[in-house]
Amino acid sequence: MKKIILVLLSVVTLSFGEALDRTGPYISVGGGYAVFDDDKRMEAPLKGVTPSYNVNIIGGVFINRYLSVEIAYDYYKTFVNDENDNTTKLSVVDVATKVHYPLWDERIDLYGAFGAGQVYWVENLNGISQDDKSGVLRGDVGAGFRALNWLTFNVGYRRYFFTLDHQTGVDAESNIIYKRYNMGLSSVYANIEVQF
Repeated sequence: MKKIILVLLSVVTLSFGEALDRTGPYISVGGGYAVFDDDKRMEAPLKGVTPSYNVNIIGGVFINRYLSVEIAYDYYKTFVNDENDNTTKLSVVDVATKVHYPLWDERIDLYGAFGAGQVYWVENLNGISQDDKSGVLRGDVGAGFRALNWLTFNVGYRRYFFTLDHQTGVDAESNIIYKRYNMGLSSVYANIEVQF
């Protein structure tokens, strides 16, 4: 009797389980074309800030075929204002939850992600060099094509949102005066994802 119950429990468990190829860890590497909206911090009123390129490395794990969790590192080549030589170099580390919608026998994967993390930057602003960091929110949308059970090609759009409170002076009562900059970082990217 115990064997029959164990067999029945095993069959029920396996019938409700997800496909093995959509669970487990993955890693992806890629790059893209990036635009930095610095809220005119680099004082670029005419031409704006020159677009740049980025490289990203992502490690994650599929919980099931509809949900994964990942940690990402994005490195951006230096953004330059050609008018005054102000520069900013950025990198971002974040954790995100990604929702997947598989189509066409799971060969096409539409996805969206939301995450939070830390943005780090080094800037040269009007001859003064400084480092800073801030909390960041990440939003992602994209599509993937699974060439093999373990290999996916992704194309997507990623946007980071963050603020910087920068000291601009001191008032008459010796209170520090800050100005808040609302910044954004956008990237159109492609990457290769390998699932283990």
